[in-house]
Amino acid sequence: MTVTFSIAGHAKGDLIGYGVWFWRTAAVTYTLQGGSDKRTLTEYGDASWNKAGSMWPAPDTSPVEVTLTLTAKAKGAVALYAPMCGRVQHKYLDDARPELMRNMYQFAPEALFISEDGAGEVVIEAAEDASSTDLPVILKSCNRCGRFLPVNVPVERDQLSFSNHCVADHRRPCKHATFGRLRNVEDAKEVLQLDYGYQLECRFCKKFEVNAAHNPQRTSAQMKEDGARRRAFELLLAELYGGTPQLRYRHEKGTELADDVWKRFGCACFNCGAKLPTPRDMHLDHTRPLALLWPLDGTATVLCGSCNSEKRDRAPSDFYTPAKLAALAKITGIPPDDLAKTHPNEEALALLLRRLDWFFGEFLLREEMTKERDGKIAGELVVKALQKVLARSGQHKGMNLQAEYDRRRTQKR
Repeated sequence: MTVTFSIAGHAKGDLIGYGVWFWRTAAVTYTLQGGSDKRTLTEYGDASWNKAGSMWPAPDTSPVEVTLTLTAKAKGAVALYAPMCGRVQHKYLDDARPELMRNMYQFAPEALFISEDGAGEVVIEAAEDASSTDLPVILKSCNRCGRFLPVNVPVERDQLSFSNHCVADHRRPCKHATFGRLRNVEDAKEVLQLDYGYQLECRFCKKFEVNAAHNPQRTSAQMKEDGARRRAFELLLAELYGGTPQLRYRHEKGTELADDVWKRFGCACFNCGAKLPTPRDMHLDHTRPLALLWPLDGTATVLCGSCNSEKRDRAPSDFYTPAKLAALAKITGIPPDDLAKTHPNEEALALLLRRLDWFFGEFLLREEMTKERDGKIAGELVVKALQKVLARSGQHKGMNLQAEYDRRRTQKR
């Protein structure tokens, strides 16, 4: 059997990757060819699932092909789970310091947040006489990103997507309820008691959401960059739409946006139901992320402080249950199909692309856009962030804003 990962259509510097979880009997050997020399390829026994993968910045635009070949020396069996490849996009990866990215190949495939831009294709070919049967794989949920990812039971030390919790002999078996037991979400009565136990967070979230939080210097710098991009996007949207959402709403409706949205949601947090006595007690959420150029308009959602922090810049479909999404659609007036998507604001992108001369010649030359912090220029970070939005666009993903920015800078020299 061969599993071929093909990646094409990426730009130089894009983060690309491939990965798969697989199981095989002892009679099956495997090899991995192509792609980066730095890669993950575990060699666990036939009682466990293995994983293969890597991720790296593309050195150029050349297509990449990687082949995982599984060969049976005698009668054997193979199972695959979630083969994937393409461009990798995640906010933590986009802005991570170089030293944090050096070992990211070790986090494939669990760190492969593959972009839905069609840059990757997986082709599986097997011998004609191969049979097709299902093999169980145990998936554990991450309490940060919410994904269900593979773990090995009973050989827990053959780690895949989660690290063990209790490794020292004197701490085993793990007696921590949330770490040492796995409960079947489809049958609450079925519980697996673990020996080593697993961390609550997947390895990716442990690295960036938990460990990073204990590094004040990095957290501070990241928060400053996030805040700068957020302010830049808000300023950009106000320019594109002819005023801030609050002022435009007041002009159109004759009332205050915050007051109206607060009342529309029954003066309570939409997510947890906590009562919010006054508009000042609420946090207005963009509903659809500002990171995808959605403004804070009349479709905003009322949340309490803790729920707003938990949702962060996630799309509605990545945070709410289907039932909650249906309710949110009725309150905000956003069509259910749109809430279920994670697409950018195509209207805002179209407005931006019609005003490129203004964007490059005026907006990026403003004082706040030319400031340099920690070796990074604010305007360049905005262009980089906008390019990521364009990459997710169904109408404008062919536009290379970064290349246009570089071209115009070269002409001025």
